[in-house]
Amino acid sequence: MDAVSAYSVSSLAWFGAQAVPLILWPSFISTLLTPNTLHQQYVPASAVEQYFARSLGFTQLTVGALLLILSGTLHLDSIVDTPTDSVSPYANAVVLMSALYHTLMAIYSYTQYSSIRGAPSAYLLGCVGSSALAVFGLWVLLFAGDKRRISKRTGADKNTSSWPFKNSEADKKKHKKRL
Repeated sequence: MDAVSAYSVSSLAWFGAQAVPLILWPSFISTLLTPNTLHQQYVPASAVEQYFARSLGFTQLTVGALLLILSGTLHLDSIVDTPTDSVSPYANAVVLMSALYHTLMAIYSYTQYSSIRGAPSAYLLGCVGSSALAVFGLWVLLFAGDKRRISKRTGADKNTSSWPFKNSEADKKKHKKRL
């Protein structure tokens, strides 16, 4: 399994872990996110809360499935005639957008956890999970995804560039050849 596939499967697992309780127990999620008091009575979720919680759960599962399909992890050979070993042209865009989503959710969860006195630990769990996936997505964008092409003559990687790290040794050799 390559890094893009591992990232998309782990994002789907995180979306699924958030979606299943929203679909099955919408009132349970709302009680987890309310500050805990000693004399609080259980209040069932209203029809509007149940609708929004369940639609959010189904949306998260749909986004996770789209992430699998567009990253090339899940091949739909019967629908589209493409070779199974080809890299999806949408993989980098999907990883970028989902990593931005995870970053925003990590920031939101952290601000909620740090600003509310006695905040529920669900915000901390959301911050940790989303932060891990945001960092993993950034790593996939920077260092994974493309196949390495190694030169047979020099043994150097042909895909090197000066971003994000400058290759000063290669610049010195190019400068010497020009003189």
